Amino acid sequence: MFKVSVIITIYNTGKFLRECLDCVVNQTLRNIEIICVNDGSTDNSLDILNEYAARDNRIKIVNKENEGLGGASARNLGLTLVQGEYISILDSDDTFELDMLDKMVKKAEETKVDIVVCGGMEYDNRNGHKAKVPSILNEKAIPKKEVFSYKDCPNDIYQLTQGMAWNKLFRRAFLDKHNLRFQRIKYTDDAYFVFAYMALAEKISVVNEPLAYYHVCTGSSQTDGLAAYPESAYLPYIELKKSLIDWGIYETVKQSFVNCAASFIRYFYDKISIFEAYEFLHNKLRNEIFSSLDISSQPKDFFYDVRLYQWQKQVSENSAGNLAFMSARSSGCGSTTAALRFQLPTSIPINSKIVLFGAGIMGRHYYVSIMLSAHCDVVLWCEIENQDKLSYIHDISEINNLDFDLVLIAYAQQRLIKMAIDYLKSIGVPNEKIILGGTEL
Repeated sequence: MFKVSVIITIYNTGKFLRECLDCVVNQTLRNIEIICVNDGSTDNSLDILNEYAARDNRIKIVNKENEGLGGASARNLGLTLVQGEYISILDSDDTFELDMLDKMVKKAEETKVDIVVCGGMEYDNRNGHKAKVPSILNEKAIPKKEVFSYKDCPNDIYQLTQGMAWNKLFRRAFLDKHNLRFQRIKYTDDAYFVFAYMALAEKISVVNEPLAYYHVCTGSSQTDGLAAYPESAYLPYIELKKSLIDWGIYETVKQSFVNCAASFIRYFYDKISIFEAYEFLHNKLRNEIFSSLDISSQPKDFFYDVRLYQWQKQVSENSAGNLAFMSARSSGCGSTTAALRFQLPTSIPINSKIVLFGAGIMGRHYYVSIMLSAHCDVVLWCEIENQDKLSYIHDISEINNLDFDLVLIAYAQQRLIKMAIDYLKSIGVPNEKIILGGTEL
């Protein structure tokens, strides 16, 4: 019998797959099986898997058609094939310390626990920078005992770790007993699985070391596509609350649950870069989700971070337009969130003539605000690159023929801001006539 069954799901991660597989096949714990579920990859991932399987008979390749629902179906398929005493579920674009499984199994064997949680680091693929991420294993939330359960930390059980599977070791017998499976949603499919397991586990322990490396700027982050499936932000918590009620422990862990749900949803709310998806999520939260998850009914001191209380109040009391924002991403990977409320800069005088420079989320919000308030007059609405060929967006060269008082630059991305400023200066627009959205130049 294998000591550990390692499940790795793969979908077009050929660029990073070798590095991941090297970390797994070279684990100091040798008695492992490696189940690689190829989820319909169209790149060279399968070729790489076949290459490694030819050299290591512990690797089993399973091919399936991609169902367009993220990795849940692939992970669930892997769970039906495991033979090991413990299960490790890893992501194919991440890496791991070579003694990770050895250390986690030793902790599990010593303590006879149902789940072991380890720490983790964020690894930036652009520059190789490593940074410890405290929330992967929150040292402040670990009870003062080696073996514990939610009963020892009911107000912190969901602050102990994030809802990802790759920094955890699961006991197979316990998993089979409760028949837990990954939620079939496009993104965040492991959150319910992990948090349900944490609630059910009678014995939990930790290895307080960063043994897993979560890679950012891989081009495959789940948050990159959340705009197409914004409901993924709250569906795990809808399902989790139902289960916690069924198990009779919801009221016991309610404060931890509500804070975790609010924090998780806020994180993804601030990641969405498409207005329509943001508006859908915004309206869903204020009209239904905040109430159903008990977020909107709590006093300020119920929240561990007062900013969560303030945020949910803002969402509940304002329309999507009034709290419009955009996510600015640098170099096409990673994320730098710019949450903007888009209030018109106070330095724009009433009845002034302005050129609105930018037709994205910020520009559209400013335009509507100006039209509704009649605060000033938009004499030209232009864009650096009118890729959508919108008839109402004009070429920036038309600035030269206009009488205007100010140019309002409606961009969040520094690259576009610089391009706009450089162009305006090149045609002789003085600094005092240039205003950045939300701030003075």
